Amino acid sequence: MSAKKMKAERPITASMTTPNVTRTSASRWPLLTIRVLATLGLCIAAYLSLLHYRAGTSGVIESPLCSISSTISCNAVLGSSYARLFGIPVATWAALTYALTLGVSFLGSSSLLILLCCWTFAFSVYMAGLSLLAIKAACLFCMSLYAINTGSLIGAVALARSSGVFTVPQVIYSLAGCAVLAAGVGWWQTQNVAAYTPKTQDEAKLVDWYNHLPLVTVTAAERHVKGSPQALITISEFVDFRCPACARARESLKKIVDEHPTDIKLVFHHYPLDNECNPNVPRAVHPASCLASFAAECAGEQGNFWEYANRLFSDQKEYTRPDLETYAGFIGLDIDRFNTCMNEGRSKEVVRKDIDSAQQIGVNSTPTLVVNGRRIEGLPRPEQFQTIVEIEKRRATAKK
Repeated sequence: MSAKKMKAERPITASMTTPNVTRTSASRWPLLTIRVLATLGLCIAAYLSLLHYRAGTSGVIESPLCSISSTISCNAVLGSSYARLFGIPVATWAALTYALTLGVSFLGSSSLLILLCCWTFAFSVYMAGLSLLAIKAACLFCMSLYAINTGSLIGAVALARSSGVFTVPQVIYSLAGCAVLAAGVGWWQTQNVAAYTPKTQDEAKLVDWYNHLPLVTVTAAERHVKGSPQALITISEFVDFRCPACARARESLKKIVDEHPTDIKLVFHHYPLDNECNPNVPRAVHPASCLASFAAECAGEQGNFWEYANRLFSDQKEYTRPDLETYAGFIGLDIDRFNTCMNEGRSKEVVRKDIDSAQQIGVNSTPTLVVNGRRIEGLPRPEQFQTIVEIEKRRATAKK
């Protein structure tokens, strides 16, 4: 009887253990999925935090995938006032949340892990709405985080079903609660975003125009700078020495820097409209402007770039080599050293790098200005410039 009893018990024992194996494997894949996605999210969020740190007060994010177009632009999204909460980049908060999610996943607290996944998904929906409706631009890195958070939510639902900690309706209620919390954060954020309030209808049009300008990243080195190195606002100018509008811009830019000596930094870059050194122009619109740029850089080697540049702007004829040597003598340069620089062509590479940077950001005419990453063709009127400065000062202050 005992042998028969043992035979009868064997199929019962096998059938009882099979569901346990299935249940164990079903509960592991959601947890593993959440861990992998949290790790990936942590890496991306940490990288975005590093970009924020490198951007400093200018807010210009430097990454190959950050300035694809006016609508696919990390600069527009991460440089907006919505990119910070309590003065800290949202990317940093995200990195901390992913780190917390990863840690909780190893502590065995399934309920807290599910709540964290619900929160990250709800906050992603809020940030995606901001990008689409308020900022009107998208960030590739941010979109990858939205996908990660969606995958984490799916993993959380599967974890709830397999572990029995939450029922699916309870997950939905948790998600709704997180959505309400995200809405509260959104309300607080919109109340505290520093924005310039237009005083007139014309100012309102200017603000709307300025906010929709393309965001770009100037890669050329900052060699010739006026103003405070710690300024909140960086104005990069791309200039042709024989361009009459560039000469007129001299006084306007000098005035705006003088009025805001600690707030504005002016950076000079070459963009001669002369096909002798600029392959982006089909003909020599301003012949000898390449030669003038070379000479200005040679003067810069002796610490007299700005003085020599002013001399070039004051007499915008078709310069000859003797003219450029004469200007060098006027401002007291070492003529032999100046001529050596010109003969060896050392300054040509410097000018070429400025031209390459200009091409990357879409410069087609002079003067072209880049104000904290926003590209402006031509020179705004003085009253318009004052409004632009006020907008950028408020933005920079909000990021501190």
